[in-house]
Amino acid sequence: MAISCRSNRLSSHLSSYFYGCFMAAYLTLAMAILALITPGVVAEESITVKRNADIRVLIDVSGSMKQNDPRNLRRPAMDLLVQLFPVESRAGIWTFGKYVNMLVPHDTVTTDWREQSAQKSRLVNSVALHTNIGLALEKAIYDDGQKKYSDTADFNTSVILLTDGVVDIAKDPEANELERQRIFQALLPRYQAAGIAIHAVALSTNADVDLLEHLAIETGGIFAVAEDAEDLNRIFLRAFDQSSPSDRAPLNNNRFLIDSSVEEFTALVFKQSGSDATKIQSPNGEVFSADSEGASLRWFASDAYDLITVQQPMEGEWTINAAIDPDNRVTVVSDLILAIEPIANNLYRGDKAALKASVLEGGKVISRDEFLDLFTVTASLSQENKEFWQQLLVRGNNSAGIYTHQLDTQELDLLDEYALHVIVDGKTFKREKTLNFTVREPFKVELTVNESEGEYSLSVIANDKRMHTDKIVLSANIVSPDGSELNVELDSQKVGEWSYQVKEQSSGQYVIRLSAIGENTGADKINYELDEQALSLNVPDAPETPVSVDIKASEPIEDALVVVDAEVIDESPKLEQDNRWLPIIALIGGNLLLIGLLFFIYKKMIANNSSASSADEDEDEKEKEDKVVDDEPSNAPPLVKEAYEEAKEEASIVDQKIVDRDAVDISVDVDEVSTPAANAVEPETIVDEDDVDLDTLLDIDDKVEAPADDKEADAHEDDVEFDLGADDDTDAEVNGDDKDNNDREDKEK
Repeated sequence: MAISCRSNRLSSHLSSYFYGCFMAAYLTLAMAILALITPGVVAEESITVKRNADIRVLIDVSGSMKQNDPRNLRRPAMDLLVQLFPVESRAGIWTFGKYVNMLVPHDTVTTDWREQSAQKSRLVNSVALHTNIGLALEKAIYDDGQKKYSDTADFNTSVILLTDGVVDIAKDPEANELERQRIFQALLPRYQAAGIAIHAVALSTNADVDLLEHLAIETGGIFAVAEDAEDLNRIFLRAFDQSSPSDRAPLNNNRFLIDSSVEEFTALVFKQSGSDATKIQSPNGEVFSADSEGASLRWFASDAYDLITVQQPMEGEWTINAAIDPDNRVTVVSDLILAIEPIANNLYRGDKAALKASVLEGGKVISRDEFLDLFTVTASLSQENKEFWQQLLVRGNNSAGIYTHQLDTQELDLLDEYALHVIVDGKTFKREKTLNFTVREPFKVELTVNESEGEYSLSVIANDKRMHTDKIVLSANIVSPDGSELNVELDSQKVGEWSYQVKEQSSGQYVIRLSAIGENTGADKINYELDEQALSLNVPDAPETPVSVDIKASEPIEDALVVVDAEVIDESPKLEQDNRWLPIIALIGGNLLLIGLLFFIYKKMIANNSSASSADEDEDEKEKEDKVVDDEPSNAPPLVKEAYEEAKEEASIVDQKIVDRDAVDISVDVDEVSTPAANAVEPETIVDEDDVDLDTLLDIDDKVEAPADDKEADAHEDDVEFDLGADDDTDAEVNGDDKDNNDREDKEK
């Protein structure tokens, strides 16, 4: 019986156990089915909230800061950051020159920590002899993001690096370059592995901009160049916003609304030159200034700004009595916050970024429709404080309390810095948050030119780390000055970098079109056209692209090189000088030939007349011959008349120093001229007075053609000179030559 009883009890327990398991499984299945078929019940989409900030500031104190920051505005810029650091965030400040000094210990931000930082800011100076950027970065990552604190994962760590110089650790340039490479090869990978962003600020264009920008891009930080020290405050403010974005009460004409959930607000008001002292007015009309006292009021004033913190502020509308500045802001500490999922600091053209926003209460997303129906959420983009886009955000289809929008960088016209503002209006409260980002080209192009050697090199570097793959091919279409095109594929010796080099190029303008085709590291297809590059080469003593020129003229050409039946190809300046004498030699040779022909005809004519006349008629014949130039012989043979007219016409031309259109028919056919039209200088034709006599005459053969356009040009005195060889006029010299010939004939007789 006992055994039977035990068996019955065991059977009862087993039955109860299996029944319970069955019912649990049944209820679980029923709840799952009910969740699927019940309308209005959706899975809540999550949103990533920015973690607490851990900000480490590195400030350059090298001697060059005396010139770039003569008023030491690094101090108020540092004080601004210290006052803005949220309570329970972490921060540390280092100064560096040859050595690195921990100015303010890296620790949790408290009231005591702020007071200590305010005192230590007076030690920021400009006395160091070197600029040891590498050692400063090494000290700032002493914990590699995990050694110091067990809860490091709860913090978003970033470094703000301010410098005006280059890597300078010794007088030896090789040592400095080795240290620079150490930053790239050893320190940068540590920052990337720890997920720490470097926000690099250059306080001079003399700084190593390439190094600083590379550090910022590779770690997801921002890069900025301060035009002067006064820009530091605003640049530090932007870096702080990226490191620790905070909720704000939207400002409208220096007015803002404080609701009952706000435990504290901090107003940052920038001062303008000559403006009155800043004041702030509460909803009940009470006015506060820097001289006001109260346990709930903290006022930090500098020459550049006022920082006003009010604890447990009165609910209602507050007013700032100061000049309106686009960088003025009011941050709030509240249990009711606007959460925005982080967006990368550096976006690349063509990227799409998902904008996700929600309102949190007590750290949880508000998802009740009765509250959400009261919210209006808008997003806007601005550039240099000018708004150009606004969009009303709507809740996602599969989310409760999550507002989404897709940002497409392809729609942005400029590769520049942008500010994304998100504002939620809950009727009884308002919140605003701002995220900054920079749109960049995924590839950076560098051109190096060596004009003395007629060479240039082209380098393409992938800024976007997703392009660091050997599956992308860079091609170039190069248009030369002569219009010819060359398609080449760039060489890749290192992943993410491509290059091309060419030598012995001609002078002129080159146009380079680059394209990237392939797959990125995410297996996305890439077909990207880079910005067109223009390159101008001015190579000394190098042949330029030949340009075909066809010039023909039947009239004198002003200020132009006249070449008869000559083809000129300018291959060098020296060859141009040699060819310039060809027309002069041709001119002299033609003149000598013409003089000989005329003298022969004249000699023959005199000899015939002398043999047919008697001795007593010699004197009469002599008088007629003396007047052969002055008076046209009416009974002379046609050949003599023609020679006579040509000689007379030539004498007139020489005297006036003008080449008559009827006397010269010039045809110039220049197939190729290598000198650019804009710089062409036509050589002048000058005939030396010792080479050309009075009777010099240019005779052009029948092959010369008239120009098609019949353009007229005069040969100036500077272009063609005929010297008379004597101070006497032309007629006297011609008659004198004839008289000498007659005297010689008398002597022969």
